Amino acid sequence: MNTIGIIAEYNPFHNGHSYQIDSIRKQTWADNIVIIMSGDFVQRGTPAWTDKYLRTKMALTCGADLVFELPAVFSTASAESFANAGVSLLSSLGFVDGICFGAENHNLADLQETAAFLADPPSAFEESIHTLTASGMTYPAARQQALTKHLKELCLVYPTLFSEPNNILALEYLKAILRQDSHLTPFLIPRKGSPYHKEQLDSTFSSATAIRKASLAGCSSLAPCSQIPISQKEAFLQKIGPVVPNKVLVLLREYTNHYPISENDFSDILYYRLTHLSKEDMKILDMTEEIFNRIQKHITNYTSFSDFTAQIKTKQYTYSRISRVLLHCLLNIDTSCTPKFYPTFVDNTLPCVPYARLLGFRRKKSGLLRKVSNLPVITKPADGFTQISAFYNNTPSMESYIRYAHTLYEKDIFASNLYRQIQNSTLGCTCANEYHCQPVIL
Repeated sequence: MNTIGIIAEYNPFHNGHSYQIDSIRKQTWADNIVIIMSGDFVQRGTPAWTDKYLRTKMALTCGADLVFELPAVFSTASAESFANAGVSLLSSLGFVDGICFGAENHNLADLQETAAFLADPPSAFEESIHTLTASGMTYPAARQQALTKHLKELCLVYPTLFSEPNNILALEYLKAILRQDSHLTPFLIPRKGSPYHKEQLDSTFSSATAIRKASLAGCSSLAPCSQIPISQKEAFLQKIGPVVPNKVLVLLREYTNHYPISENDFSDILYYRLTHLSKEDMKILDMTEEIFNRIQKHITNYTSFSDFTAQIKTKQYTYSRISRVLLHCLLNIDTSCTPKFYPTFVDNTLPCVPYARLLGFRRKKSGLLRKVSNLPVITKPADGFTQISAFYNNTPSMESYIRYAHTLYEKDIFASNLYRQIQNSTLGCTCANEYHCQPVIL
């Protein structure tokens, strides 16, 4: 059987995602499509637009067969860590043959050539980046300029190769495959429709960014959108009708009190957290001394999550980087959540994602779960910690790895419960505590 994996956020699911799944079926003759999906918080450093269970249901109704959660530590990380963890989890499942991703560049060979360079770059390339970032340039901009110097011909042919978001992720997936010596075969589906960051609903293949913005129309950047009238939501659903699959539209009508969630719904709790920062919080992931000092300096002007992110942003630090730092403060994601904190397995002999949290599956594809033998599959959240310990035999030689796995899982549970609390209190839905949740089954 041919099984293809996708690493995604579905924030929310739209026609472009449906097109990708349909294209995989047609081009690779895939029998199964497995999704590794971000949970309740996403890579740009914000909460997901709606909860992971509704997004899982969207994916399953539109052609996916199994959906697993990418741990919160990685779903909120840089593109490199996000991709590395996603590839690790897909590879560890054992029955996935390939990985499919979209890109603005349509030439897989050129992307592979670039990824090979980035996977093992010369010291001169790293020195160029260091010099440029030291001068105040952001890391993404510095890397792009350094690549223009070291891969000049390729950059002339594809000037946006290192600036378009899907290209960047595609390169990171290919890098991860090389560095992990993964068996996954890459497949490229050219991105269709509006650019990733375009905010207008102007085509059948509009972006998730445009959908999210349309749902928040009329909301202030300084406050949450907790009480959007039903009439406004219906107008929103009519507006996005052409850009999402009909099955998704049906779900959005059924679960109108599950969305929209934005970062500003977390503004008050983030403010409380930031006013209690200490030097210990220098261990927060992506934190630097400069960012820490800027938070301390500007906290008296705090009004909301998004507004404070804009205040802290500098030429050197992108909006997304600052947003991730603030989110990591909120979720208390620090260096203890990284493999490097546990040096006994940093040599890739053990996967960076030590468990597979199942979010949903098609009943007729449940047999695939029995093929997973390299890591525990968690179906009952309350049993997660004991499952992890039992799977790795709880032996002294695995003690460090088990502590690492427990740390990741603890963050997942905390992140989901926090999200659920905000979702319930602001939107009036009654989603269960994470320990009482079950996988979506269709």
